[in-house]
Amino acid sequence: MGFSVGFELTESVDPEKEAAILKTLESLRHGRTWLSCEPPFLHKYDGVLTGSSKPNFMPHPDDVASAKAEGLPDGTLNDVLDILCQLSRQFAIDWKISHDHSDGPLGYIRGGHVDEEVRIQCEAFSDLAADLGIDGFDLDDL
Repeated sequence: MGFSVGFELTESVDPEKEAAILKTLESLRHGRTWLSCEPPFLHKYDGVLTGSSKPNFMPHPDDVASAKAEGLPDGTLNDVLDILCQLSRQFAIDWKISHDHSDGPLGYIRGGHVDEEVRIQCEAFSDLAADLGIDGFDLDDL
């Protein structure tokens, strides 16, 4: 059973702005191993950019070793939120944030600022991923 944190724009954007958002997102994903969660990706659904990131609570030992060898910081759900905040500021867009078991949105990112409840819940998921490290390997050591 999977679990993901979802995000979607609160309104559609014109094709030019959409292309710029996608290009910027591509560059913002670099520089992390993304071992603790999937990097943010976006696609269009019902005319609106939407995406999700799935926490990885039990990464495979080979993936842990590979990430450690890269020498890059781990990408967490907090990093996903930071990227969405940066896109919000840069493109004057707002995001609705939810997860698989929420009834409606957890909150929003507006004007580059994330609602506190969203940050609290994503930090809890990131902490859980770190606490479940593999064979004593602490993901925070990445």
